[in-house]
Amino acid sequence: MKKTKESTIIAFLKDNCANYDRHYQKCLFADTCRVFDGQRCGYFEKCVLGPLDYKYKLPGYDYSKLFAQYSELTGAQTQRVKVRRCGCGAVLNLRQRFCGSCAKKRAKESNRKFYQQNRLKRVVA
Repeated sequence: MKKTKESTIIAFLKDNCANYDRHYQKCLFADTCRVFDGQRCGYFEKCVLGPLDYKYKLPGYDYSKLFAQYSELTGAQTQRVKVRRCGCGAVLNLRQRFCGSCAKKRAKESNRKFYQQNRLKRVVA
């Protein structure tokens, strides 16, 4: 079932969205699909369309045209992702508090402080 390059956003949604029920012709979680109503759908944006540089795109679809149709239909613009940075300016990954070099520096500093406090306790006792 190969798609042509002229497929619309609606056909793409009907074929690939896991929340769309083809039998009842509606979304599983609402009476109507939000994209059909001209509203943004977070699931469709994140999981079905994916980001612009998504490497697992389905063959046979013109994704630049699909993004344009989706933004025209829902009024969504491309969003800039907020990049988290370390204190030194390095870009952080998800669930990362510090970059590798800053993490090492903080660990050394923490260990040094711990041993200094324990050394004082041993001398005094």
